[in-house]
Amino acid sequence: MSHTAGLPPKPDPRTGQPRPPRAPLEPEWKRAEKKRSGGENKAPQAPEGESPVLEWFYPARGQSFGIGLAISVIVFVFGVIRDSGFGWMTTWWLWLFIVPWPFITLLTGRNTRMSAGADWLRYGKNGFVGTYELTSVKVTTEGASRVLQLTDAAGRELSAQLNDLQRNRELWDLVYNGILHSVRGNGTETNKLARTFLDLDNPLRFRGE
Repeated sequence: MSHTAGLPPKPDPRTGQPRPPRAPLEPEWKRAEKKRSGGENKAPQAPEGESPVLEWFYPARGQSFGIGLAISVIVFVFGVIRDSGFGWMTTWWLWLFIVPWPFITLLTGRNTRMSAGADWLRYGKNGFVGTYELTSVKVTTEGASRVLQLTDAAGRELSAQLNDLQRNRELWDLVYNGILHSVRGNGTETNKLARTFLDLDNPLRFRGE
């Protein structure tokens, strides 16, 4: 009997059907963000020789700039409160902690561009992995964020924040189904955080329920 018996089937590489069921989400998950018309041209394209793109996401420029602007405002207010006034504003180098943030978030926002096919994931400039051929699935923490680290049988590696992947929920469903099949069918190496945050110890997940 196949070790993957009972799991949701792998989607057809061309049609993407049947789509996998909903994958578990981060506890603090917010609403998935909408894809924009024409945005697929700005998202990472399918790797050479791989199946077509089924899902994709890239952040809007205005959204990235707005996040940076909000950070600048927070730092500005902190300076006012800390010095009980605006006297610090005459010190030019302190502005270096305020002004750059909108431009920094614009640049770093490019790294959250992602796309996925039926059996692969591409994230920013970090290359791609085959999601049904994973040899290692680990989750680590970086500050308040959780990072998914994937390695496939070809030795390709990819790291992405979990909450970034979940900004397009359908994309995350595709990736998660590949993770389930890899863990169940390939004996993929996992760590405790991966088993906890990806709900891999839940036997119902391995029965496609």
